[in-house]
Amino acid sequence: MPIFQPIILTTLTITTLIFLSSTQLVLMWVALELSTLVILPLIANKSHPRSIEASTKYFLTQATASALIIFSWTLNYITTGGGQITEMTNQTLTTITALALFIKIGLVPFHFWVPETIQGMTPTASIFLLTWQKLGPLVMLYLMSPLINFEVLSAVSILSATIAGWLGLNQTQIRKLVAFSSIAQMAWTLVIIKYAPPLTILAFYLYSITISTTLLTLEKLSTTSINNLLLSFQKAPITSLLLMVSLLSLSGLPPLAGFLPKWLTIDQLVAEGAIWVAFTMLMASLLSLFFYLRLWYNSASTLPPNTANTQRLWRKPVQQTSLTINSLAMAALTLILAATMMKAITKQEAY
Repeated sequence: MPIFQPIILTTLTITTLIFLSSTQLVLMWVALELSTLVILPLIANKSHPRSIEASTKYFLTQATASALIIFSWTLNYITTGGGQITEMTNQTLTTITALALFIKIGLVPFHFWVPETIQGMTPTASIFLLTWQKLGPLVMLYLMSPLINFEVLSAVSILSATIAGWLGLNQTQIRKLVAFSSIAQMAWTLVIIKYAPPLTILAFYLYSITISTTLLTLEKLSTTSINNLLLSFQKAPITSLLLMVSLLSLSGLPPLAGFLPKWLTIDQLVAEGAIWVAFTMLMASLLSLFFYLRLWYNSASTLPPNTANTQRLWRKPVQQTSLTINSLAMAALTLILAATMMKAITKQEAY
């Protein structure tokens, strides 16, 4: 696998540059397919039935979404002759394309492949799938944002935030919890793309930093279920504290970075008159907040003499946090301060 890592990183970089520099429908579709195929070796890098199952589900789902995209774009070219993504004028074809991109991102009701795929991957490989892989569809939705139906967008976002939080309540596998967390976070990222596309980019940037910190700390702690977190603070207190910061940031509690996009999103939705959408998203976020706080409690608040339902280690290995984890955690802490200052400056200029 290390031999193919430069090829994978190079291909992902090329596809990202294509997304950022082109608006041609065919070229962006080719970039989507390249990014899909290059992720498959990361999913099936182990000769394990779970990894093979995850790669198969991922490939079939992405292939279905790609077929819908090329179908809608072909009809658009036949009816209008336009070859640019910004020239799609047919509302029905635009909605089909948006739904296909929702499948690629993993929003409800097309979310079933996300937890099963993440469960069969390593935490490091999951970072690519949950962040970099979603950049291409997100850029395409960004370019299509003036044409997307807000009713469809808000319905998918509300369902994603609600169902992801609901499914995560009784979940004990940490990788699946991270997958449901990603679905809920992407709902918050996309609900505002119609009215404030730059805010979507900011939310995705902060989400990528925070989810990467969470996955790296979980891999450092070598935990796969909630019960394994009960003794994590005794084995690696610094890493557990960093995990606590990233989890609280994902939950959207102030003054951490995850609070900023939710605050700005609610502010923008209320300004646009979508008060019920903002209220429903806030209520749905309470479901996700519960399992974030449950993870936080198990990772940093279960100290002796509390009873732990796991076998105690005879020797506690010394765990050192890496520079990458420390840097991402510091970004999760400090970005909220800089972004709050930008928000204040923007309001002063508006007045």
